[in-house]
Amino acid sequence: MKTLTLLPFLLLGCNLNSSIKIAGGSDSGSGDSDTDTDSDSDTDADTDTDTDTDVPPDEEEAPPDIVVDCHGTGDFELIQEAIDAAVSPSRIGVKMCTYHERLDMLGKQIDLYGIDGSTSTILDADQGGTAVDFERMESGWSRLAGFTIVDGLDEADGAAIEITQASVELEDIVLEDNRGLSLIRSNGGSIDMQDVRIEGNDVITEGQAVYVDGGNINMVDTYIDCDGGTQALWHHVQALIVDSELVCDTGYGVQDYHGEDRILRSKIYGGIAGYYAHDTESTVEEPDSPSEVFYVENSVIGGGTYGLDVRYMHLELDNSVFYGTAGSALMMTACDSGSWSINNVYAESACGITGDQAFSDQYSSYWHNTADACGVTLRPAVTTDPLFTSWPDDLTLGAGSPLIDAGYPAWDDTDGSRSDIGRYGGPAGGW
Repeated sequence: MKTLTLLPFLLLGCNLNSSIKIAGGSDSGSGDSDTDTDSDSDTDADTDTDTDTDVPPDEEEAPPDIVVDCHGTGDFELIQEAIDAAVSPSRIGVKMCTYHERLDMLGKQIDLYGIDGSTSTILDADQGGTAVDFERMESGWSRLAGFTIVDGLDEADGAAIEITQASVELEDIVLEDNRGLSLIRSNGGSIDMQDVRIEGNDVITEGQAVYVDGGNINMVDTYIDCDGGTQALWHHVQALIVDSELVCDTGYGVQDYHGEDRILRSKIYGGIAGYYAHDTESTVEEPDSPSEVFYVENSVIGGGTYGLDVRYMHLELDNSVFYGTAGSALMMTACDSGSWSINNVYAESACGITGDQAFSDQYSSYWHNTADACGVTLRPAVTTDPLFTSWPDDLTLGAGSPLIDAGYPAWDDTDGSRSDIGRYGGPAGGW
């Protein structure tokens, strides 16, 4: 079995008291039936097809300290009045209603949640500015949960949520009908996102749905559309992306500006590139040691030109699928020579892998590329049709697929058989 070593930044970046939950290999989306011929459960649980209704945040063991009800049955009728009166730490429960106001968390440690969840609890900023501000260096961890946020407007910063040097958990949050340079903008903050959906907004052309500069971002079960911007996520931090989908038809699914990344069981697409990651401390003329780690497992990264375009970093790519229609599925520039690729699929691209350095690729599949290798030497394990159920939407393996039991022999699938090549194979593939 493969031993998976957690990257140090994950241990440093995670909030141990956070509500973020990463169950081993599980996914809350509904899966298709197993379509390959081994006995593991290769279910397709892409978050893009998840139609689960929202689930109200858990009230856990403690009732709210303050109740807000626009109909007058609570302690306050306005949310901001409750925040003004609250003493850290406080739990503020908000009953179902549409609240026409903008919120300032005032630097307090507050758990603010819609009691009945995001479907029933609406925060309407009426285009008056940013809907929710965490800009007074809120100490400890604050939580915003169970809201749909609409009509935020800020063409210079974050239209829906603005964070400055604060630690914030976002859970069961829907952002729609907002307009801004960004929808969530964080400078020096730490963000945990779980069950967040961002789509149907208006992002300025040079902007991004989520912008994070400094701190860290962890996201689970999250869907983000850049909605006309340049990136679904732009970050200069340590990023953990699990069971999520990020889409930007007009640019990049994710752009990493000198950060570190770990992507698990996720799907990322960009009209230019699915993922662009660049250690900007390095240049061709004056390179440093490529120590920033880019790790992908059981994911799909695709783009109109490049799938994954990564520069001056250390790569660890396992059991994933990459494609870049007009360019390369994987484009590498001056990456660490110790980088590796195992059990991956590089498909439907002008070139499978383009690189300018030594690169270890083992037990991978190359399919329907104009050229499999450009500037690198490869030993493809499989070059025949992988027999996916439906490219690129359902990447489970059909009966008779040459990728079944064809992966790295030292790794097992979850059923104990030799690992499959592709998104649903390997030690973490039984999901």
